[in-house]
Amino acid sequence: MGTRTVAALVAVLFGFFAVAPLPAGAQWEDDMEGYADGSVLDGQGGWHGWDGNDTPFSVVSSNQAESGLQSVMVGAGADSVHELDGYTTGKWALRTELYVPSSFVGKTYFIVMNAYDDGGPYEWGAQIGFDGDSGDVECNCGSGTQTTVPLVLDQWAEVRLEIDLDGDFVDVYYDGAWIEGYAWSTGPFGGGNYQVLGIEAVDLYPDVGGHPHVSELYFDSFGLHHYSGPVGTAYCFGDGSGTPCPCGNPGGAGEGCANSTGAGATLSATGSTSAGFDDMVCGAVGLLPGQPALLFAGLNAVNNGDGVLFGDGLRCAGGGVVRLGVGIPDAGGAAAWGPGLGALGGWADGDVRRLQVWYRDPSGSPCGNGFNLSNGLEVTFTP
Repeated sequence: MGTRTVAALVAVLFGFFAVAPLPAGAQWEDDMEGYADGSVLDGQGGWHGWDGNDTPFSVVSSNQAESGLQSVMVGAGADSVHELDGYTTGKWALRTELYVPSSFVGKTYFIVMNAYDDGGPYEWGAQIGFDGDSGDVECNCGSGTQTTVPLVLDQWAEVRLEIDLDGDFVDVYYDGAWIEGYAWSTGPFGGGNYQVLGIEAVDLYPDVGGHPHVSELYFDSFGLHHYSGPVGTAYCFGDGSGTPCPCGNPGGAGEGCANSTGAGATLSATGSTSAGFDDMVCGAVGLLPGQPALLFAGLNAVNNGDGVLFGDGLRCAGGGVVRLGVGIPDAGGAAAWGPGLGALGGWADGDVRRLQVWYRDPSGSPCGNGFNLSNGLEVTFTP
């Protein structure tokens, strides 16, 4: 890659859209579709009350759904736990989707336990509060001082924790934005010194003690994934390693052909290859700020993956082309697409797709064609 590409890709994929690399497959998922509408969640699907004391206040509901037809409505008196056993090493992405009605009052927590057994001992790993009274998301992120961001109302927002048990660190995200990071061993309040690190339970808890008037909100699409790195395999570079660029305008290593900035655009992806989870996010850097950039997918790697001349660049993907959306790059020339690309692209388990970005370069493009392309990216999808 060019000298500025690695840092810029980190910025777009971990900052601009705040999406860290996700897993190759889910270890635990629950979308609330396997339960009867109106049934009590405690006692089903591995869910139970804190210390085994089931309550009737977490109810499977068709009132709202992020995926499928149902979610879980959590109300005053609930304290629903799902235990997660055997997660003591590795890097993990733990997420859920949250729907907070504008009528919501009080505070409800999403809690992750480093250690949990009915009756104890307990070790808190993360605690994120959703306060309808203040309108804030409150993260106790390794400190007695809370970090707050605005609460999203009347629409689904993702809550995500990127937990590196080997590196003793967690990053907390809400609605696509990074909130804070801290050492997992210290716990959310900063006073812990956990000797064994783990992910042993999630807990859905309305704060009835501090907020006796708390009302209902909804959780859906729980998932725990192991993540290890970027998604897909880059190919078809404009750096002289394959087909030469149209007018002697090579980009840097791993980039597309050079544009009017003197460098090329680079496409990469994070998330997972799971067609079912559909969480892949594509990011491109080295684009022209404010100029439209189209992400598209094809069935074939053109010219055996070396590409053919097209505009000021190389066409790398073709055959059954599907447009996945137009992005407008930011001031640094970065844009991102996803998640949810699979719903547009129509791919399934076992499918292979080649992706690429076409983008405008209207002023001073090296070959005078006014547009260019990134490298290609090949992705094989899994269940």
